[in-house]
Amino acid sequence: MNIEKHTGSCDVSGRFGSESGFSLVEAIITVAIFLMVLAAIFGVMRAGNIMQNSVSDRSEVTSNARTAINYIGRETVNAGLGYSRTGAVVPDDLAFDLFKIPMDAGTARDLFTGVLAGNNISASSLSVNGQKNDIVAFISRDMEFNGGEPVIITGQSTMPVVPIISPTGDNVLTTSLVCSSCKVFDLYTIESADGNQALAIATGVSALGISIKDGDPLGLNRKSTGPPPKRSILTKCMTGSPNNCFNYFPHATAKRVFLTSFSVDSEGTLIRTTYGNNTGASAAEQIQIHPLAYGVQNFQVRYLMQDGSLMDDPSSGNSNQMKMNEVVQVEISITLRSETSLNGVTSTQLINVDSTFSTRNLRYDFE
Repeated sequence: MNIEKHTGSCDVSGRFGSESGFSLVEAIITVAIFLMVLAAIFGVMRAGNIMQNSVSDRSEVTSNARTAINYIGRETVNAGLGYSRTGAVVPDDLAFDLFKIPMDAGTARDLFTGVLAGNNISASSLSVNGQKNDIVAFISRDMEFNGGEPVIITGQSTMPVVPIISPTGDNVLTTSLVCSSCKVFDLYTIESADGNQALAIATGVSALGISIKDGDPLGLNRKSTGPPPKRSILTKCMTGSPNNCFNYFPHATAKRVFLTSFSVDSEGTLIRTTYGNNTGASAAEQIQIHPLAYGVQNFQVRYLMQDGSLMDDPSSGNSNQMKMNEVVQVEISITLRSETSLNGVTSTQLINVDSTFSTRNLRYDFE
């Protein structure tokens, strides 16, 4: 009997056959390729995320700037609405106290027109190359106040003397009827019988009328005592003294007005500031600041005049405020910074937002 011998190969596991697995080198290469693919995918996703955030940041910055432009546009269009065609009298250098617009050379009372210009007033932490930001302010009448009617300040001989002057020299403008619409810290333009106008802020309201007391939160009111032109322009004119005073015969009127400014603070935020009319709030809260847009590098305002000229400051540093009544358009230019950080490196993009608005109400007035 023949015994056949069979031979074969055996792997390390003791199994017969030709099966084989990945070598160590192949496994390392496979893992390396897998990691490279993951890294590439992660990089693409990160780049997309950064791009998305960048677009989102840029969109938010632009949106805030557009909102600010809309606010300025609304105030520009309303500027001068129901307000004096020439301007209302205010104490000397009040524009500096409220807006930092340069002081004029004289000591006479100033005028607040429907538009107030301040060119190159202040720099911020974002300003470059010595640039300074502008400020612009607007005044318009509150057409809803007192049902759209002016408050009558009595001046007939049969009525109480107007104004009543307290022993401290403060004025009380007596009204023909109790003014239910009148509130403390309302901002008014007071118009005399002969058409002169002055700004005042109410410090009290009673059955007698509107108190105009010195030491108000805007620094607007003055006492009726003291030498002209330092005393209150609302001091009643006496026989033989027609200057630096107010004519209440047969009557004067009071109209509530809005005063709003736009400027850039020290941190590069474009802010909207309102003055007075904050009913129910304290004296310290009568100047309210509302942030509109962040990251503002430059804020510029230019003015198109009736003669077609384009000016940065028609009032020439507040020395010729009457010139502001010739403004027909206001051009706004805002430059903002949008920043994106990648691997510790910050890249900056500049966004410019520009718009032009007409001062269609600036040269008109009505009761």
